[in-house]
Amino acid sequence: EVASLVILDYKLPDMDGIKVLKNIKENYKIPVIMITGVGDKETVLKSWRHNADYYIDKPFQIKELKEKIAELLKPANDAVHFKNLNLNPSKLSPDIRRALEFILLHLSSPNSEKLTLEEISSVTSVSPKYLSDLFCKECGQNLHQIMTTLKIEKTKELLDIGKDVKEIAHALGYNHPNNLYRFIKSATGKSLSELR
Repeated sequence: EVASLVILDYKLPDMDGIKVLKNIKENYKIPVIMITGVGDKETVLKSWRHNADYYIDKPFQIKELKEKIAELLKPANDAVHFKNLNLNPSKLSPDIRRALEFILLHLSSPNSEKLTLEEISSVTSVSPKYLSDLFCKECGQNLHQIMTTLKIEKTKELLDIGKDVKEIAHALGYNHPNNLYRFIKSATGKSLSELR
């Protein structure tokens, strides 16, 4: 019987987790969550290059793992993933789809502000320059505008379901609520309460 989802550690006693990931992705259409205590950028990029669906550093909160499992096991609906950017997923190239999925999954990481075209292009088949051109051509926005739009929409979504400012800041990768306040004010000209 094939599993519905795999949670795979990067470091296994007798095997390389990336090789196992590659084997799973070549033979099955199931989501894989990579977990690791290594936590360097190269490990993250290797996981993405081999199509990991999500990546979690140890130690992690069980709540985060449960939420990601629930999300990955929901029936796929690409239109939902890209609705905040007003994009039709069927009209996007595979490279842009993969890049946007990478961005969406890294939106809550503490370093999402520092996500570069080089990192994002490494999970696609195109160069950073060409990816930048594709973002503008297919999405009508550059990387910074896409990240800003997604963070604003995620903030609104979390406000709508009653999350408090601290929870929202954490969900968007900010280590302090003041950083979220500043981002929203700078991006929208509104306060967080006005965004509701």
